[in-house]
Amino acid sequence: MFRAAIFDFDGTLIELTLDFSDLRRHVERLALTYVPQAFIRGLDSLYMLEMIDEVEKKLGGPGAAFRQEAYTILRELEVKAAQGKTVYPYTREVLTVLRHRGVKIGVMTRNCAQAVRTVFPDMDAYVDAVVTREDVRPVKPHPAHVSAVLELLGRVDPVEAILVGDHPTDIFAGIAAGTTTVGVLTGRTEKADFEKAGAAFVVRDIRDVPAIIG
Repeated sequence: MFRAAIFDFDGTLIELTLDFSDLRRHVERLALTYVPQAFIRGLDSLYMLEMIDEVEKKLGGPGAAFRQEAYTILRELEVKAAQGKTVYPYTREVLTVLRHRGVKIGVMTRNCAQAVRTVFPDMDAYVDAVVTREDVRPVKPHPAHVSAVLELLGRVDPVEAILVGDHPTDIFAGIAAGTTTVGVLTGRTEKADFEKAGAAFVVRDIRDVPAIIG
């Protein structure tokens, strides 16, 4: 029996609207005022937040200022993208069904809290714990992000939790933390990619989650 369900946010509970390539371009433009272009190119394989971490480490003392500027840029762009957006029409219904069954609900996101609250202002009526990138370091795919949510949900054992997301990073984080993982096809990830990542289940969207939980 699952006692908790942890959901990714963008692409899972809401339509994926963020242009991550554009976000990265803005952050790289800032980074180039601090470090050489060759260093930035060497970080191409990293996700954006991890790229920021590496630039911060490279800079040493001045890294804190760079990190603050980079996160300010991200927050402004994310909040702008969140304007006029809302969760999927079925999101509140699914979360309500799960909570009525006694399942604790968590949200885990690399997004900022302001953008999340802009899209889902009444989240507290449906969700028991939210952990954004501002609350934990490192973030998913590191399992520490999952562990932080489980801790807030009342120290739920990972084997009693199901983690739902639209990207392989969600699956990697869930597996590393010891949860059961579910990939949803509402983002930009294909079924084969979820299977390659090791997802226990792959479903069309979160409306299939209550059936998995049983």
